[in-house]
Amino acid sequence: MFWHLFKYRLKSLLRNRSTLFWTMVFPLVLATLFHFAFGHLTSEAEKFQVIKTAVVDDPQHKTDYNLREILKTAAAPGPDQFLDLTVVSESEALALLERDLVAGVIYAGELPKLTVKKRGLEQSILKAFLDDYIQTGQTARRLVVTGRVGQHLDFGRRLEFTDQIYFSRARPDTNTAFFHALIAMACLYSSFWGLRNTLHLQADQSVLGIRRQVAPTQKAAVVLSDMLAALLISFGEILVLLAYLKFILRFNLGTEIGLILLLSLAGSFSGVAVGSFIGTVVSGGENLKISIMIIVNMIASVLAGLTWAQVKELVRSKIPLLAYLNPAALIADSLYALFVYDTYNRFFLNIGILCLISLVLSFISFLFLRRERYASIYSLF
Repeated sequence: MFWHLFKYRLKSLLRNRSTLFWTMVFPLVLATLFHFAFGHLTSEAEKFQVIKTAVVDDPQHKTDYNLREILKTAAAPGPDQFLDLTVVSESEALALLERDLVAGVIYAGELPKLTVKKRGLEQSILKAFLDDYIQTGQTARRLVVTGRVGQHLDFGRRLEFTDQIYFSRARPDTNTAFFHALIAMACLYSSFWGLRNTLHLQADQSVLGIRRQVAPTQKAAVVLSDMLAALLISFGEILVLLAYLKFILRFNLGTEIGLILLLSLAGSFSGVAVGSFIGTVVSGGENLKISIMIIVNMIASVLAGLTWAQVKELVRSKIPLLAYLNPAALIADSLYALFVYDTYNRFFLNIGILCLISLVLSFISFLFLRRERYASIYSLF
C-alpha cells in the first residue's frame, strides 16, 4: 500500500508544471544571471594591468644606479611586471601626466619623489613602491654605517614566511558566496512541494484533499509517502542545479562532491519540512500560505547572502541564534565550511542542526494534520 501511495503521489506532483518551474527552472535561470552578472568579476580583477609611469631623465637619474636597477626589475617583462616605464625629460614627463598617459612621474635623488595628477589605486601603488624603496635604502645605509653588515647587500630578494594553502581545489572568493546562497535558496524552494502536499491533504483546501480524507488509508502512511515523493523530486532538482553549475557554467564545486550531495539531501528535506509546516500551521487559503512561504524563503535566502555576501557573517556575529535557526544560512555555511576548514566539525554541526529543525517541523506538521477534524465533509463541496 505504501509504495502504491508513493508512486501515484509522485506522478501527481510531477504534473504540477507551475511548481516545477519555480523549484527547478527558476534557480537555473537565476544561476545563469549570476554567472553573466558577476561570475567573472574576480578573475577579471586578478588580471593586473601594468602601471604606466614616467621617469625624469636628468643627471640624478643617470647617477642613481640602485633606483635604475629597481625600476628596471619592476618593468621587466614577465608575471611579476607591474611598471611600464617611459624615461623622458621633465617637460615631456609632465606633458604625459597632464594628458593622463601616465599615472605618475618619478624623480630620482637621495629621496626619490613622485608627482601625480590625481589620487587612485595606481598612484597609491606607486607611492607604496617608492616608500618601500626609500625605507629599504635607509635601512641598508644604517646597517653599513653601524658595521653590522658589509656593503654587499641583496635587498632585492624578499623572503616569504607564510604560505597560503587551500583545503579544497576550489578557491573561495566573494562571488562563490552568492552561488552557495543560490543553492541554499533552491533547497528552500522545495517548500513548494511540502506545501502542495499539505494542501492535498486538507479537505478545506482542495477537492483532492476531500477525496483523500475519506479514503480508507492510514494518515501516517499517506503523509510519509507524500513527503518521500516530494523529497525525491526536490533532491533530483538540486542534482540538476549542481550539474548545471559544474558542467555548463563551470562553477568549481570543489572535491567534496559526496558531502555536497549529502548536504543537498538534507537541504531538500528542510525545504519540504518548511513547506509542510507553513501549510498546516498557517490558517487561511492557498494564496495566503504561498505568499507567507515566499516571504519566509526570500528573507532566509537574503540573510544567507543571496544579495549581499557579507550579511551571512554579519548575522552570525550579531544574532548567532538567527543564523542557527535559518536553514538557508546553515546550507550556505556548510558549503563554505567545505571550502575553508580542514575538518568537518562545522559542516556536520550545521547538517545536524538542519536535520533537527526539519524533524521538529515535520513532527509538528504531522500532529496538526492528524488532529484535523471536519464536522461534515459534504459541506465542503
